[in-house]
Amino acid sequence: MPIVDPNQAFQGRILIVAPHMDDEALACGGLIARLSQKERIHIVYATDGMQSPKPVLPMRFTDSFDLAQLRMQEAIAAMEFLGITPSNIRFLGLPDGELAHHKQALISLLKEEIKLVNPENILVPFRYDRHPDHVALNHVATDLYQHCKLKFALIEYFVYYRWRLLPGGDVRRYVPPSSIIQVDITSVSERKRAALDFFKSQTTKYFAWQTRPNLTTQILDEVSLTPELFLRYDQNVPGAALLTRYTSWIRIAHQLEPFLKTRKDQIVALLKGEFLQNGTRLE
Repeated sequence: MPIVDPNQAFQGRILIVAPHMDDEALACGGLIARLSQKERIHIVYATDGMQSPKPVLPMRFTDSFDLAQLRMQEAIAAMEFLGITPSNIRFLGLPDGELAHHKQALISLLKEEIKLVNPENILVPFRYDRHPDHVALNHVATDLYQHCKLKFALIEYFVYYRWRLLPGGDVRRYVPPSSIIQVDITSVSERKRAALDFFKSQTTKYFAWQTRPNLTTQILDEVSLTPELFLRYDQNVPGAALLTRYTSWIRIAHQLEPFLKTRKDQIVALLKGEFLQNGTRLE
């Protein structure tokens, strides 16, 4: 896969569309840090972020803390640290975890942002990301790419690329290397890692009922020390046509793995007595 100069590969205005606050930093934090002329970078968050972190046993959770407001503040602080001004950051506020049920609203809001920014490049999650909000956002962006009168390059980024049910454990291995754009972030790895630390709600056990942070040290270190990979969307190679092998199994695993993870987390929470914590927020 080719290693590119990001300022050559991503010219003009850039619109990074993130399903949740932290997705942009996980997948594109190094790219943002390396790009010059930060004023050309715009960030849009699709959801309100209210479902992360969330207890795996919600019937025991009684805390009414405004997680959406906290996550907005974390995202603004992280992006400012990377050089993005708040005027270039927008929050659409759609319900977290339910983007697939708000497709028309997402289409309408995203159209407005595209017309406002008029980007040369739009970055969205990979089509086979494991989170349903990421997949819904990819589908909407793909539809807009095919039907929008404004012309732009659509680029897919990778957030949840580690799959336990895939041989090798990395879904990116099933995409043709020639289709992947690789950005070396060695020179900005510490800066990306520092930006991720602004997301305290995700990188720490923010609530007493949590058994671990959403983003573990292992995850944070991996995404900060390895190259960022991107896929330039080609409408002639839609959906699973992109995959080089194990196509049927990837389709199954894409649905099965999140379900199995939820069940595992529920069992762990029960064994650790999550119900005793009653959703108390850590100060």
